[in-house]
Amino acid sequence: MMNSISIFCFVTFVSLGLNQMVKGDLISDTCGKALYKDLCEKTLRADPSSSGATLDGLAKIALNAASSSAKTTEGQIASLLKTTKDKDVIAALNDCNENYDSANEQLGDSLNAIAAKNYADINTWVTAAMTDGDSCEGGFKSGSSPLTQANTNFGHLCSNVLAIANQLK
Repeated sequence: MMNSISIFCFVTFVSLGLNQMVKGDLISDTCGKALYKDLCEKTLRADPSSSGATLDGLAKIALNAASSSAKTTEGQIASLLKTTKDKDVIAALNDCNENYDSANEQLGDSLNAIAAKNYADINTWVTAAMTDGDSCEGGFKSGSSPLTQANTNFGHLCSNVLAIANQLK
């Protein structure tokens, strides 16, 4: 009797361990196809739900990270608008605010597309959101955007979403 229990416990332990290794490999395999692999792995592993996630779940996590980045950038824009006096910079920041508002809406549409398994729509919406971030960066006449780091991070996160979405097809 004791032998049967020991074998059962051993098999259960090994099965759980293998399951965790497979899930961990899903993140590595998924991010291995991304342009920004390190950021992809860091982003996905930072979310506790990633350990048991499917590829759809990983795409949702990546989308939520991109959306969070866009919202953070909107906060930066609001702060800069309170302190900036230069009219050209104010105009560019107002444009950026509209761009990131649109990007957040498009990322929300992408989450709905995942739920509906309309994977081609994810590419459409996320690409549009990336374009919004790029447009923000390009809107500064002096070429020295105060949002370069935020815009770049947002673009990288969106690129990772696209890499994951392409694996969903």
